[in-house]
Amino acid sequence: MNKENATLSPLTISLHWLVGLTMIGVIVIGYYMVYWDVGPLYPIHKALGVLALLIILPRVIWRLKKGFPAPASDYPKHEHHLSVIVHWLLLLGTLALPISGMLYSGFGGYGINIFGFELVTRNELNGEVIAFNETIYYSAKLSHSWIAYILTGALVLHIVGAIKHHVVDQDNTLRRMLGYKGI
Repeated sequence: MNKENATLSPLTISLHWLVGLTMIGVIVIGYYMVYWDVGPLYPIHKALGVLALLIILPRVIWRLKKGFPAPASDYPKHEHHLSVIVHWLLLLGTLALPISGMLYSGFGGYGINIFGFELVTRNELNGEVIAFNETIYYSAKLSHSWIAYILTGALVLHIVGAIKHHVVDQDNTLRRMLGYKGI
């Protein structure tokens, strides 16, 4: 197979961009609401995070079934190894982040509500939120934060790598993920 001309399926391309842009959006909202204490964004962040699983799960299944695409060109071993690590971090991180967020919110007593559809009821007593399970809540809260930082780092490396392939290497890595054929 000529790696340089290998095309990706429309499903691969669609899932890549849909999951990527969704996760970037949810992560940006998450950082913004936490660092600037914007409470009204929490329900939106949580709802989008739960809904993101509807596209993340098919992407993870598709990627595990089909494997990762072959590189567009031959690269040094260290670049290939870094690429494999980053792609696994992206795949696992996009799955683990919403799951840890759901565990954090659900077991923390905050409930899980998707734009009015209640999955897990908020647990309050006299206006104070009470955790259903403090151990799971604290573990999930810590995990959610760390996964967000790791996933953000992996996203930055992924984007920088795509730009490097396009500008420095001038190969078809980015073009084929944009759906260009016969390049």
